[in-house]
Amino acid sequence: MNTSGKTPLMQAKNLEKILNVGEIYLKLEGANPSHHKYDRIAEVMVRDCLAKGGKELLLDGAYDYIQAVLCYAGRTNLKVVIPVFKGEHWKETSFNDEHLISFPEKKSEKAQSLEDYAKKHGVYNASNGYHNRNLSLISLQKIGEEIVDRLGEEISTVFTQLSYGYTVSALHNGFMDKWVSGDLKSMPKIFSCTIPKGNYIFDDYRRTHSLPDLENYKIKVNKYTRDLFTGDSFLLEETLHAIGDTQGHLLSIDEALLKESVQLLKKQENLILSAEEGYAFAGFYQMAKSGELERGRHVIILNDGRSDLIIERITDFCKYTKEELAAFIEEWLQDYKDPIIETMDAVEHASKGGFILLAHRNGVPQGISLVVNTGFENFIPTYHLGYIATKEGNKGRGIATALISEMLELSKGNLSLHVDIKNKRAKHLYEKLGFKSKYYRMIHSPY
Repeated sequence: MNTSGKTPLMQAKNLEKILNVGEIYLKLEGANPSHHKYDRIAEVMVRDCLAKGGKELLLDGAYDYIQAVLCYAGRTNLKVVIPVFKGEHWKETSFNDEHLISFPEKKSEKAQSLEDYAKKHGVYNASNGYHNRNLSLISLQKIGEEIVDRLGEEISTVFTQLSYGYTVSALHNGFMDKWVSGDLKSMPKIFSCTIPKGNYIFDDYRRTHSLPDLENYKIKVNKYTRDLFTGDSFLLEETLHAIGDTQGHLLSIDEALLKESVQLLKKQENLILSAEEGYAFAGFYQMAKSGELERGRHVIILNDGRSDLIIERITDFCKYTKEELAAFIEEWLQDYKDPIIETMDAVEHASKGGFILLAHRNGVPQGISLVVNTGFENFIPTYHLGYIATKEGNKGRGIATALISEMLELSKGNLSLHVDIKNKRAKHLYEKLGFKSKYYRMIHSPY
């Protein structure tokens, strides 16, 4: 079972009131185990290495990418080697010496050096780059599919951050697949946002094109792109094609706008987000402020964005008594609540072999989940979700998803649940997170 992906798509209701452009959704890729979109690629890389009988990974890329791969490699017996080229002192201060090896070549010769080392020593090259393009695209394509699965066929725009261009091409593939299958009415416009200078795809594009026009572009392979990474000129072509095909644009974001937009996002939606990963929202904010966005359904992919919720496992019942926890469940479930005597019975059983999780923000409880231990190992799943509920006003904010993700981690996926036949929203959420309907549960009524 994959532990990455299926990240929350949170409706930004506070921003909707301020910007008045329709519905706004935030894809929180920071909800992945190592808090970044790169987890999707990292998990697949590690699985691919193991499938091929590999025992060692050669790992190069951005800090977040290396951290993501280390996270998944750490769950196996894979050895990880991180090359340090001249001028890359940040690696020496960021990672353990046991992983580092010095490379005498210049950074401009990096791609070939990594390839040569991998072949010579028989290690799996998990470095982020063109040679892993297919695995990267397939992994990130899931982001687009998850967006359509949640929102349905009507999506107006999608904003993402431009780096190597993988996400743009992958989104295009994912949306195209959903369009072909009939799940998407029309292709959403893709907007890719980046710094004014320093991103080589953007810089190379500006050499021969005026912004934001993307019509009738021609890709010009030059020394600049070739030196950075073999084959990246092809990736540039795919990236620009994906944007142009959806009538989207490349957007340049200056530092002042980036800071302003990230502060607004954090304040209004209570998110944790690094400034360097805020370009996608900054691009959206720029267009919304200037009146360039029509009312519709807009999605912003935040590479490391996540809720500031804290998920706490309740064990001692000092801060919150069992009666208080049962009262949370009864109040927040509303129409789906059970008699309090049944809820208290579940709380008692969850405290003995199961677990109770409480989600809170700034010390204020926002959601709760309660899992009981069935006592079985093989007959039925060992753990069963008794209750999950969120405080009123939290609909669409990813709290239930965060609680379920933590439950799956604690139960190692050995978990069942019941869902009311009429509760279609809950059923859709559970299916999205990997649950399947195996049978109908029928209860005898003595009345």
